[in-house]
Amino acid sequence: MTLKFNSCPHCNQQIMFKVNFDDIDNSRFPAPVYIHHNNEQCGKTSTFYLDSRLQVSYTELDKKPGAIKTIETMK
Repeated sequence: MTLKFNSCPHCNQQIMFKVNFDDIDNSRFPAPVYIHHNNEQCGKTSTFYLDSRLQVSYTELDKKPGAIKTIETMK
């Protein structure tokens, strides 16, 4: 598992989550994954797109189709 640090596109707070290749569709890149900001003030889900090195390429505020898993944030 790879630990990722980023910011929530809804509230701009720092988030942390763990992701690995089993969490994404390896047949296409950038691969979408849903990230749920596990926080009482926010609590929203957004779509993060990861490249082949599991680096975040870009994010969308909405849940876009194509992701196979929703990952909860650790922070």
